[in-house]
Amino acid sequence: MPDDSTPLRAPVTDGPAASTAPPPSILPPSVLPPSVLLVAMSYWPEPAGSAPMMTDLATAFAAAGTDMTVLTARPNYPGQAIYDGYADGAEDRRTVNGVRIERLLTIPPKGGGMRARLIHEGVLHAGFLAARARGRVARHKAVLSLCPSIFSVAVADRFRAPGGRHIAIVHDIQSGLAGALGMGGGAALKAIQAIERTALNRADGVVVLSEAMADVLRDLGVRRPITVIPPHVDSDAVRPLPRPEGQPPTVLYSGAFARKQGLDQVLEMARHLHALRPDARVLLRGQGGLEEELKAQAKAMALPNVEFAPLIASDRLAEGLAEGDVHLVPQRPEGAAFAMPGKAVTILAAGRPFVCTCLPGSALDRLGTEIDAFRRTPPDAPEAMAQAVADLLNDPARSAAMGRRGRAWVEGNASRSAVLARYATLLLGNDDA
Repeated sequence: MPDDSTPLRAPVTDGPAASTAPPPSILPPSVLPPSVLLVAMSYWPEPAGSAPMMTDLATAFAAAGTDMTVLTARPNYPGQAIYDGYADGAEDRRTVNGVRIERLLTIPPKGGGMRARLIHEGVLHAGFLAARARGRVARHKAVLSLCPSIFSVAVADRFRAPGGRHIAIVHDIQSGLAGALGMGGGAALKAIQAIERTALNRADGVVVLSEAMADVLRDLGVRRPITVIPPHVDSDAVRPLPRPEGQPPTVLYSGAFARKQGLDQVLEMARHLHALRPDARVLLRGQGGLEEELKAQAKAMALPNVEFAPLIASDRLAEGLAEGDVHLVPQRPEGAAFAMPGKAVTILAAGRPFVCTCLPGSALDRLGTEIDAFRRTPPDAPEAMAQAVADLLNDPARSAAMGRRGRAWVEGNASRSAVLARYATLLLGNDDA
């Protein structure tokens, strides 16, 4: 197994990114658990979704002196294929930046339907249990689990040592997203809800990204202490930079090309925006299962202002974000209460405004009311979205002021040091973190 000096390669990313070197220690050893296990489907070098945030969490703990282990899958997201160099298992046991990474076989969910996802998650989590049974990964006094898969939460409980602590981190409420996206019938959704309720109530505490998500879990029957910790970002690495000289006014979406993003409304928005600001381009930077479908749809719509590009390397993330005069955070309307997009916090850290789609009372709606750093429009209203984008492009002074407010909120609420200290406190048994 390579030693701790193995550096991180620079993955492409849409959100909080792992550094190409270990982060400096930001937490004194006295407030850290000596050993932590993270059970999560996604981890470095995956560039999107929860992986960058979990990588930052693990590497920061390791840099501060914690013996850190991650139990995860062979990387496959968002392209739904095992990455080159990982399929043969040669990278299944490796130490990177002080983090011991144990990877297991999975079958990526081609097509994204319920059956494919269940096979993907079932094979992976059966492997996790086998790793525990064989002693490949020991029990730990401090365990973190990550849900977008509730099975990670359920399995993680098997890795908790007697008297230990298990904190479940919920980035997506799986039953809510499955119902919103039409993945499965009523009986299947009830089964997922029952698993969620049981698994989360076995944890010692639950972390969610917003009060809206906490409300949904309480309605589901979760009775364990719920702590709201927003998505975090390395606010030193992701910082405001000047826009590139000579580029046209640019509207930027950066992230996964997946169903829950509702990207079809972005293409319709681009059509309306061309009439309002024919000089503006809409840059869609990403990858995922819908990439070819989106490109074909844009071609069929003959959109002259839409460009596609791959995700940018993490060591150029701040530079890439600076290209967007206005950013886009679209969501499928039905799933807005069940997830808090990490990319929103990253954009705020970069000092840029964005236009999102959200429902009243959702996580983004509440945050928008609190900080007034971005515009909100109804879901599936591309003409309203285009008008909001045009308004920001037409008023650079207002856009800059919104960017400053967003950056200030990140520094006070979502910086790496503030958020990771709260996780450490929870793992040590203080539910008031």
